[in-house]
Amino acid sequence: MLNSTILLVLLEYITTCPRCECGWPRQTPKHVILLCPLRTNREAMLSVAGTENYNTLLSTQKGLKAVTQWLISQNVLDQFRVAKEMVIEGKGASTRRPLITLQ
Repeated sequence: MLNSTILLVLLEYITTCPRCECGWPRQTPKHVILLCPLRTNREAMLSVAGTENYNTLLSTQKGLKAVTQWLISQNVLDQFRVAKEMVIEGKGASTRRPLITLQ
């Protein structure tokens, strides 16, 4: 569920930016995920997803997970930079303290 939510946020961001940084006239999700020359390691993402089909990537759990992790690794959204740094440092949700303690 989290992967699909993150992916929806990423796709919303992508579709609101009319021109891609690579110069392509429209920065569509399909362009970013499958075609943009500025994005690296795409082959590994497609291998993990088990498909190169755009519709399958976005409609299966395996595809969504692979695309979401790849998009975060590509720094498409700065908001996910901290989450990426936490994963790299080995800090996960299990090390977080609750904001409040219920008694």
